Parts: sequence; C-alpha cells; structure tokens
Amino acid sequence: MLVLTISLSAYAQDVRMPVLDIHFDAVIVRDMPYANGTMKLTDEDGHVIEMPAKFKTRGATAQQYLMKPSLNMKLRSSDYEEEVDSALLGMRSCSSWILDAMAIDRICMRNRVAFDIWNEFSKLPYETKFDSRNGTEGRFVEVYINDNYYGIYCLSDRINRKLLDLKKVKETDDGELVRGVLYKSGTQSILVQNEFCYNEDYTACVIEWHNAWELSFPEDNANEAVWQPLQDAILRGNSVAYVNKYFFLENIADYELHVTALAIEDNMGNKNHFFSIRNINKDIDAADPDDSDRRRFVITPWDLDTSLGGDYCGSRYNGNYTVWPINEVTKNAFYPISVIHNNATYQAILKKRWMEGRKGAFSVASVKQKLETYRDLFIKSGAWQRMIDRFGVQNGGPMLVADLAQEISLIEQWYETRFHEIDEYFGITDEIKDITTDTHQNSVYNLSGQVISHRTKGVIIQNNKKYLVK
Repeated sequence: MLVLTISLSAYAQDVRMPVLDIHFDAVIVRDMPYANGTMKLTDEDGHVIEMPAKFKTRGATAQQYLMKPSLNMKLRSSDYEEEVDSALLGMRSCSSWILDAMAIDRICMRNRVAFDIWNEFSKLPYETKFDSRNGTEGRFVEVYINDNYYGIYCLSDRINRKLLDLKKVKETDDGELVRGVLYKSGTQSILVQNEFCYNEDYTACVIEWHNAWELSFPEDNANEAVWQPLQDAILRGNSVAYVNKYFFLENIADYELHVTALAIEDNMGNKNHFFSIRNINKDIDAADPDDSDRRRFVITPWDLDTSLGGDYCGSRYNGNYTVWPINEVTKNAFYPISVIHNNATYQAILKKRWMEGRKGAFSVASVKQKLETYRDLFIKSGAWQRMIDRFGVQNGGPMLVADLAQEISLIEQWYETRFHEIDEYFGITDEIKDITTDTHQNSVYNLSGQVISHRTKGVIIQNNKKYLVK
C-alpha cells in the first residue's frame, strides 16, 4: 500500500490539533493482537508525553476499513507488564484508551458529538468522582502510525468499572465475590446465536434468539452466576412492575430520547449499549433506597456513529440522510424500552425529559454549536485538508466529504427538521410559550426560543409572531 507522509508545517495554522505519533512492530491486519510499541502525544501548546504502549485493531465494522484502522491503546510500564494510568489531554486518568478512526463517518465527528450531547443531557442516577458521567469523553487528534499520516482520530476513554463506580471483586474466606457487573450488548465471539448458550470461558452469553452479550466486567471472574441478573431481567422481567423496580425510568427515557432525537438507528436493537449494576449482592427490596438502588440496572450508550442522519456504511451524505419516523423508533426497541414504552407514567417522564432537553442539550442552537466547533477545529487547523490530501474522497473508506462546511450545514438543516418532528410527536405546538412573558417586546427569537441579536435568514419570532426572513 502506498502511504503518504505529510509534514504538518506545510499547513501551519493558528488553530492547532494535538498530534499522536505511535509506533509498533506489527502489520496492521484484522484481529491484530496486542503489539508492544510507544506513543508520543503533543498537545496544542507543544507539551509532549511519551510512554510505552500496546496496540491492537478493534471494532467489528471498523476492521473492514484497515486503511485507517481503529485501535485500542493500553499504556504500560517500560517492561510492558504493568498498567500505567495517565490523564491524556486533560481527560480522566486511564491506562486503556480508544483511537477511533471514524472511517465510515464522512464528517469524522458524529460519535463524539452524540456523546457530548448525551453527557450534557443525561447523568448517572448516583454521584461519582467523574461528575456522574455516563458516557465517553474524547479529544480529536491527528495520528501518525509508524511515521505515516492517518488523519483525524478521536482519542477517548472507555466505559468501564471506574467510570461507572461499580464495586470491585471482593476477596472473602469463600473465594472471590463478584459485586459490580458490566454487560455489553452484542458480540461476535459466539458465531451461532440461535439459542441460549455461553462461549467457552463464560465471557459471552446468548440469552435468547440473537440477543447476545459480552461481560465487560469482571472478565476474569466470568461464570454462570455472574450472568443471572441479566438473564432474570430479560427472560422473566417482562412486566412494567419489574422494570419500575429494577431500572431507573429517567435513565431509560433519556436513552430513548437520545436515540430518537439523533435518529441513531443502529442503537435501538440488541447492540451498542451497556447494562451495569453497581452491586449484584444488594437487596432490591432493602429499606434503605441507597442499598436498593445499587442493585438496579443503568443503561449506557455505545458506538453512536450512525447518529445525525448517518448510517453504518457512510452512504448518507450531501442532504441524503436517514429518514426514521418518530413513531417507528420503538417498534424494534430492546428490553426494557419494549416493556415500558406505552406505560402512561413512563410516557409522562419521556415528555418531561424532552421538554427539558429541547431547551438545553437537544436545542437546535446547542447541537449546531457542537458541530460547528469541531468543524472549525478540523478546517482551521488544516487537518481536514491533510486528510483529503492523504485519502481523497472515496467510497471504499475512509469516507470523507470534500466540503466539510457545506456538509455540516446540511446536517444542521436535517436536525432542525428532526427537532420539530419530535415536538410534533409530543404535541408541543406552541413554540413560543416559553417566551411570551418577555417584557422586551422587540426581542427576536429563533424557533428554539433563544434570543438572537439580529434577523438571520429563516423563520424568526418577534412580538409572538412568526416571520420568514429571506
């Protein structure tokens, strides 16, 4: 394969993106095992951190695009035997990191934007040292692999025990006691998924037809008993009363709204989310709600790159985006949404959370701001042009658009339409009811109810009336 090496100085800009230079002695192939190497990370201000690290290819779909490979990166001691935590680019201190190549996302930011929205909108239903964060944190970097330029990646932390504050395995007189558990929906480690089964080491389980899971924690203590809470829920918990007891309804509602608002079609079936329990040994019927809550499930999203009108193979771009009617979203919903969705109490929570989210993280202005912040970083740093020069615009992957600014503008138009479709679904017809008490009668608002300083093109609201400005 012909590989182009590009000098960053050729595109010197005032805006800089961190650069990650990695080396390992291995050929990049599908299912490449961990290879010892080094990482050198230079931040925007020129500060450098160098460490030994191990790398392997990752992802199911991602491994079809090895011309720009997604990688797992584990920071290690000089002999590669010990894990070493480091707070890279100001993120939480970890030893295990993800280098997401985003090869099927033509704008290279959907997964990050969707997680940014989720982190702003939804928190864990309990306190943690990471501000109750229930999703990944990430920073964009430009990556060199073995001195060859590979373009923009997202360096992010992982969904793991530490982030979700799950209880560690406890040593007892009777052996090791599993407490916290983390299940990941979807696995390729069991090829035939037509009936209930485990894989050889009990780190994966098919609970029912094509409903397979991996045990993300604790992998070293996998056995049938560790799977029992999840099996009980899916096989015997198909009632509203059970879901009310064993889940947090607001957490379920937040996930459903997130998938619905951003049309994340790849995340409503039996894949791309986590279930966790802080301590499976706690009594769900305990009088102390802190104890009973520790036995409840929490849902955490994963792999959000089909969001904002995108799809799994990069075919949706240039105004041709996913059309997923709101009332169709839950038809193939996974458990427990499939059980609770039509319950009146849950529907009230769902609407309440949308009413809150539409003024904040899901507002048109907020989503646009996130997209445009990353757009400006990519373009002004010169990184987008460097990727175009390296890969071109192709359909075989990695897939890009030549005009990033135009593509972002079209996605913003798509989201504004989606926003109003959800309003219509919930029966929110008075788009200006939140601003009718404004004493400044000459204030001008956009359709999201936010004050704007001047009349931009499009629909605006002034004096409680809509106007079309051309």
